[in-house]
Amino acid sequence: MESAVVIGAGVGGLCAGARLASAGLDVTLVERLPHVGGRWSTREIDGFLLPTGAFLIAMDDPLADTFEELGIEFPVRAIEERTVYLVDGELVGTGERGGLRSLVTAASEADGSDAETVMTAIRGALSGEVPASSQPLPDWLAQVGAGPQVVAALHALTQAFMALNAEEVTAEAFFDYLRATAGRGRHGIPPQGSVQLAENLASHVEACGGRVLRGRKVDQLLERDGRVTGALLIDGEKLEADVVVSNIGVHETRSLLPADQAASLPGPAPTELVPAPGMVTFVASREPYYDHPAVVVTGTRAICLVSTPTLVAPELAPDGWHYTETISTFRSSLDATEPKVERERHFADMDDLLPGWREDAELLKTSMYRGPWPVYRSWPGHDPQERFPLPGLALVGDAVKPHGWPGTGASAETARIVVGQLLG
Repeated sequence: MESAVVIGAGVGGLCAGARLASAGLDVTLVERLPHVGGRWSTREIDGFLLPTGAFLIAMDDPLADTFEELGIEFPVRAIEERTVYLVDGELVGTGERGGLRSLVTAASEADGSDAETVMTAIRGALSGEVPASSQPLPDWLAQVGAGPQVVAALHALTQAFMALNAEEVTAEAFFDYLRATAGRGRHGIPPQGSVQLAENLASHVEACGGRVLRGRKVDQLLERDGRVTGALLIDGEKLEADVVVSNIGVHETRSLLPADQAASLPGPAPTELVPAPGMVTFVASREPYYDHPAVVVTGTRAICLVSTPTLVAPELAPDGWHYTETISTFRSSLDATEPKVERERHFADMDDLLPGWREDAELLKTSMYRGPWPVYRSWPGHDPQERFPLPGLALVGDAVKPHGWPGTGASAETARIVVGQLLG
């Protein structure tokens, strides 16, 4: 194998391209947008550097490992404190260890649950001694003695890190997530925005002799005798390759193939591969609303996370300013609700969590993540694991992420797995 075409310069595509280029392949990375990064990039609005998607960067996961293994600069500033929770109006710190225990304990005090009983069941599920079934997580929690505040607290966790509501997450999928992230959790903020990390990976591809084509769109995949042999761009340029790596999702990849080949991709029916939607807002203010860069909030209508990245990286805002990002899931992650309804729910929570923001702050941006631009391209726990559906074609990214893995690390891990198998 000597050449590769990578479609999509999001996390999975950039990591795959960088790994393949490092291995000596002639790599062409094609991105339809004029910039790299996708839902992991940065846009400037009124002097504020705002993320287009992921903003908390894990410093101990497969994404960070990719930078270290390939010797690429990783400009991320560590968040020194652990995540803080807002439970029943009170901020709860987690210390050096026991974040989940601190959350459950605080929530139990609010609803009368026995925290030790609940934590014993959770530890048992993690070790495999207590069955973690395919029933919805709230039902499992109720069976082990959790009250409504504990359920609401873990609901906030599934929202913040799995982009789903708790009733949409099976107990089994939730504990897969806890196991995958066990021992990890160090996060940071890139002072120049996530786009700098994306650019560093793209520059590595080019430094290894590859090409990064920005603002170019793939029209169709080339196929011969049942094997994918390259890509045809919409402007007519033909890119022949030994392998095509797609980071644009299963549905979008399928649309580039002839019907008989398209049927080989996982999840042939759209309902079998459902994206997870969500919403974010960015509010500029002179003073931060919280003295903590990341606050998981419980018991709200929609919002699950309030972040102030400028507490860690003031370079992201003009001098003397901060911005706060609020993140929420939809009432139904089947994306069956109206955007106006979701916006109203989100803003009502902002009135509670950011007092006076309508009068004293500036709303910089509101973004909906849905359809072809979702939080995740497949629901956690329902991720297809078939990454080589056709000869000459490989899939990476959050549409085929490993079970349990969240966020950018999941996409980077698919790149590591796929490139390892291609080279091996």
